[in-house]
Amino acid sequence: MKDGTPYQMHMCVAGRGHGDQQQMKEQIANAVECMSSQSRWLRFAAPIIKLSDRQLSYLTDFDNSDRVAWCATIHTPEGDRGIGLARYTRLEDEDGIAEFAVTVVDEFQGQGIGFTLLKRLVETAGANQITVLRGYILPSNKGMLELCKKFGAVVGREDSSTLVADIQLTKQDATV
Repeated sequence: MKDGTPYQMHMCVAGRGHGDQQQMKEQIANAVECMSSQSRWLRFAAPIIKLSDRQLSYLTDFDNSDRVAWCATIHTPEGDRGIGLARYTRLEDEDGIAEFAVTVVDEFQGQGIGFTLLKRLVETAGANQITVLRGYILPSNKGMLELCKKFGAVVGREDSSTLVADIQLTKQDATV
């Protein structure tokens, strides 16, 4: 992190044991519960307090090609703690396009974690023949908009309450 705190970045891998997936669900659930109501609103566009079992299953369903996620964790005396997640899901009805999202727990925002997570996601998407990463963002989510612009995103209006940010990928992005 920018402040020197060490953290780990790893791909959330499909096909790991049930215990690993359960641990990942717990880390994601705990991370979301630690987020402020404002951050949860900006990420999920809904006033959630905690994730449902269905949302947790969706967020931990990976195949390492069409559904990919990168996780950021720190070591604590209690064990690893999830502090960030970036994921994409290939859109079935739009060739070469995947929807993406990035989440970083409030106390770790502004430390470069979101940038590193999105960089890894861009690299992985490029290696998996995805040509566009598309994010749906609330206009008030200035941090996410700035992050997307660092990756050259073209931002437009999806509807009256949502912006769409398209990050065009190049062959150079596929370095994973």
